[in-house]
Formats: sequence, structure tokens, C-alpha cells
Amino acid sequence: MIRLNAVIEIEGQAPRALAHESTAQAIILGRDGSADFQIPLSTISRQHARIAEADGLYVIEDLGSTHGTIVNGRKLAKGEKKVLKDGDIIELTKAKVKVSIETEKLIESVPGEGTKAIAARAVQGILGRLGEARSEGPYFRVLNGADEGTRFTMQGNFTEWNFGRSKDCEFVLNDPNVSRRHARVKKDWSGFIIEDLGSKNGVLVNEQLVKKSRRLKDRDEVTIGPVKAVYIDPDADLLRALEDVPGFKVEEPIEPESNGGEASVMGAPDDGGPASMDNPGTEGALPPPPMPGEGTLNQQPEADDDGLGDVEIDPELLAERQSKLPTEWIVIGLVTLLIAASVTLILAILT
Repeated sequence: MIRLNAVIEIEGQAPRALAHESTAQAIILGRDGSADFQIPLSTISRQHARIAEADGLYVIEDLGSTHGTIVNGRKLAKGEKKVLKDGDIIELTKAKVKVSIETEKLIESVPGEGTKAIAARAVQGILGRLGEARSEGPYFRVLNGADEGTRFTMQGNFTEWNFGRSKDCEFVLNDPNVSRRHARVKKDWSGFIIEDLGSKNGVLVNEQLVKKSRRLKDRDEVTIGPVKAVYIDPDADLLRALEDVPGFKVEEPIEPESNGGEASVMGAPDDGGPASMDNPGTEGALPPPPMPGEGTLNQQPEADDDGLGDVEIDPELLAERQSKLPTEWIVIGLVTLLIAASVTLILAILT
């Protein structure tokens, strides 16, 4: 379930709040009465933005609004889709919306419960979900382009998978600005690593350029040329459940040398691709992205319609957003050893 809490600023009036909860697969934000989450401000378009849910992910996109949609301080480009996370802030001109995403907890806390009891319930919950999680390995879900909605699953005995335009790649992306062999995902004992294969348009993880390689974490956004995908690890919730066990500490694996700063134009050698419109001699190069603050569609200003009532405002909506770092998933062998040790502990207690 997703909950949207909006703070609305109206000139000459105190800030007001609106809230919307939904389990629907699509939510329209806008000023129009037909919108699922109606925010009656003249600066907001009738249908301003859409939030769609699939595979447990919530993805937002601007619907060609007059003033655009900003997520965590960055304006979405035309046609761009962005994965929302718990605590994200969406700005729609004079409305600021805080995102709260409710996920299933494997271990519910019980007041006064002892450490051994919590550990026992943790093992039971993990064992109950382990088989379910193993039904599908980590995968990439494409968010845009010709392959939107496609899943690329990393299963079997392989340890490497190539992204590219070539039919010889394990994960084929049908976009002329993707190199024939663009990026490679490698499996090791600590998880999965992505690396650039010298592509013309580069690889980004969470909007940061990958220079050599980068370890992947659950819900990372990976951009391969113009194609954006999200990396999903179905086992990540098992690790998150262990965080509730007293005394358990997750050791973060050492990151390989990787990314630099923000995305930039790349001049790395490419193995081939079509020439760009701006530079016919540059193979597979993309035009520069739109600068923040640029408009989208030329809509006419629309009449003001303040239909807000008196709603109690949540103090948290006015506070600064606290950034949250995603937890690094540990090796499969460590989880197996932890479960085995916990089961042994429980059997010793029971006997």
C-alpha cells in the first residue's frame, strides 16, 4: 500500500494537508475531479502525474504537466519514469507530497518479548519464506522504451549475463542507442556486479556513472544508454527481517571500485551503433538530456479552484526529509549458516 501526504501552500493562508491511501495499480495526481488524488491548485495540471505499481514497485511519471514534477529535488525529464521509495518527496509546484510505502514485515515486534523468542520467530518466518523467495532469482525490470515491462532474470548455472543490442547477448535491448555489447552483470559470492563494456552512452546506477564496476543492491535503478531498468532481489526482504533480531548486525561487503559523479557525455570506444542526429560521425551517441527547469507541454494557465477544507496537518510533512540508505544484501552462504545456527539454538532450547 502507498500513502501520499501532501502539504499545500496557498498565498495568504496557512499550509494545509491532504492524504491519500491506495492499493490500486495506478494513481493519477492532478487538479481535475477525476484524478485519484485531487489537489485543487491552479498551478497543478488537470492530470499532472501518474504513479503505477507493478512487482511491488511504485513508479512515477509526469503526464506532460505545465510546471513539471520534481522528485527529491530533481525534475523528471519528458517520458522519464522514476522508482519511488519510502520517504521520497514529490513536488508539484505549490504542493509537496511525502511518499510512505507499507511493506510486509516477516517479524512483528511483541512488547516484552525476550531475545530467544524473537530469534525463534525470526527463524520460523525466514524458513517459511525461503522457498518462496528462491522460486525466482534476482532480475531486472525494464521501465521504458520498446522493452518496457520485460523481465531479465538471472537464473541457472550462469555467472555472467550481457546487456546489449546484439542477439548474442543474454539480455537483448531493442534500442539503437544501446551498443551491441553494452554492459555485463557478473555473479560472485557477495551478489551481483555490473560493469560497462566500453559503451558509447555509458551505464549509470542511481544516476551515477559507472566507471569500472558497481555492486548492485535491491531497487537500484540501472540506466543502460537510454534504457532504464530496476534491479530487484526477491531475497532482500529476508535480510531486512533479520534486522529486527536483537544482536544481529549486517556486515556490508566491500564495494568494488566504481562510479564517479553525475552522468556525462562519454567518449569510450564502442563496438558499433547508429550515428546520432547531432553528430553523424559519432556512433550511438545520445542528444544531451533536458536541463532541469525546462517546461514540457505548452498548456494554457487554468482557472484557480480552491476546494480545500480544513484538514489537520501532519508535523512530519513540514520536517526535512531524512535520507535512507538501502541495506546491502549478504552472501547466500552467510544466510544459510545463520539459519542453521538459529535452528540448532531453538532445538537446544526445546530439548
